[in-house]
Amino acid sequence: MILYNITFLVNEDIDAEFTAWIQYDFLPKLANEAIFKGQSFLKVLDSPNEGETYSLQMMSPGEQEIEIFKSGFFKRIQEKTSQHWEGRLYLFESKMKYIAFH
Repeated sequence: MILYNITFLVNEDIDAEFTAWIQYDFLPKLANEAIFKGQSFLKVLDSPNEGETYSLQMMSPGEQEIEIFKSGFFKRIQEKTSQHWEGRLYLFESKMKYIAFH
């Protein structure tokens, strides 16, 4: 099992717009596709970065599901970022393999 994570560093002036888009538009569409076993949107409470930091986490059975996401849904994130929030939202991806889960 792989945890695929996208971390967002968000300027405060777009925080409400960004979080509303993720919660009420992006996540419901992603959940409808059932690519992942689950997805979560979290706010990082102790981030050392300026602005707000969020994490979009998706639980994936393997690399294939992540590639499906990257070829479709991730492009939506990139388009939205470049069209609406250029220079005010930064993101980076990471993948983590589950070693133990209790």
